[in-house]
Amino acid sequence: MADKLPLIGRVLGIVLGLIGVVLFVMVAANEDQAPGFVSYGMVITIVSMIIAVLSFVLALVINPQGIKGVGIGLAAILVIGLISWFTADGSDFAQYKDVTEATSKASSAMLTSFYILFSGAVLAVVYSLVARVIK
Repeated sequence: MADKLPLIGRVLGIVLGLIGVVLFVMVAANEDQAPGFVSYGMVITIVSMIIAVLSFVLALVINPQGIKGVGIGLAAILVIGLISWFTADGSDFAQYKDVTEATSKASSAMLTSFYILFSGAVLAVVYSLVARVIK
């Protein structure tokens, strides 16, 4: 079972990504339903966070020596979430129909966390490429 976990994680990531793309297209095509899609996006974000924490715990059960990496990963997720939430500004909610300040702040926080994670992924790829070239 443990050898199938990376495959399950990849498939789950692809499915959640495809749902996100479909929601983006639906919101772009019909802006009137944006608040409902934002709520669905928050649910997917929470589910993804739960899956990430469970994968950390599972990695810890499989490899108890990796507790340091698990701790660093959990701390990074927590720090990114806190930075995103406290820097989020929900003041532009008045520009949209049927959007509350809380929804606008949550949407801003999710965008900020996406930007941080995307930047980190790009930096990791660049670092990997540069390290390969140097070796």
